[in-house]
Amino acid sequence: MVVHLSSLLTQALPVIILLYLPFLIYSSQLDYDTLVFKQCDSSDDTNILQKPTTKYPNYSSNKNLFLRAQTLSSFLRKLESESSRSKYFKSLVGDEEHAVSGWFQCREDYSSEICRRCVSDLLGISSRLCGNATSARIHLRGCHLIYKFERDDTPSAPYNHRNYELFENPEHGIIHKVCDGATAETFAGFEEMRSDAFTAAEIGVVDGHGFYEDSYKLLHVVAQCDGHVEACDCGECVSAAAASAAEECRWFIAGQIYLEGCYVGYTYYPHENPDHSYHESQGSRVNTGKSLAIVVGVVAALVFVAIFLMFLKSLRKKGDDC
Repeated sequence: MVVHLSSLLTQALPVIILLYLPFLIYSSQLDYDTLVFKQCDSSDDTNILQKPTTKYPNYSSNKNLFLRAQTLSSFLRKLESESSRSKYFKSLVGDEEHAVSGWFQCREDYSSEICRRCVSDLLGISSRLCGNATSARIHLRGCHLIYKFERDDTPSAPYNHRNYELFENPEHGIIHKVCDGATAETFAGFEEMRSDAFTAAEIGVVDGHGFYEDSYKLLHVVAQCDGHVEACDCGECVSAAAASAAEECRWFIAGQIYLEGCYVGYTYYPHENPDHSYHESQGSRVNTGKSLAIVVGVVAALVFVAIFLMFLKSLRKKGDDC
């Protein structure tokens, strides 16, 4: 019986692999784990998340460093545990002496599984690149992480979560910009088209609860606000990002502007329909990928049911022979 079941599974394995291959290709095309930029601010040169080289490390010389490392590690573990349930999560971990606050956020149009994977990769990148940082901001294509250690001027200062509140009041300053591709000076109506697309995005993020993605003529736009930004503030932030994009990336056919509280990205396709070519210039559209993943899952489930029925049929036939 075991041998027969193994034979059935062996025969079905190539079919299952072929069914899941499109989903694997889809996930790789999203390129969600590509690093866009990082900002790490540190007061010392020691990587507090680096594994010790000895079995019993001596932290007595810097107890504060050890406690800070423990706090940051607990904070990052908490974010990772929430990434399978939420696309945005904000937290504060620690005590009166050592506390860290911040959040992660995934692109709203990514699936929960892609979000979980992205955050997992994000935390690993954070540990490698900003392990010693007292504050950090790491943006991947599919998600981002922001954290900062709470600081008090005096040991007796009350634990008032000042930094935690600061995160909720963005000043819309430019954090990072990417202006890419050829120039569009020779394309008539490019600036007007982009301006109209940005106007639609400013309205769309308010109606879309902080996220907007759509095509306008030959241009595709994505905009998203941090999860704690209120709807009206979100619209203002996207408006500021759009104005910065128009100024900083005036003639570029692709651009991304990251501000405190939001980001805006656009890609111009002068010779084709952006609906069939866009996903952050990676060649795969998310909505199509989601539908494909659902179909693949259903077909795979049907294959497993068929295998199970074949197995029951073989058992019944064996019983009849006896």
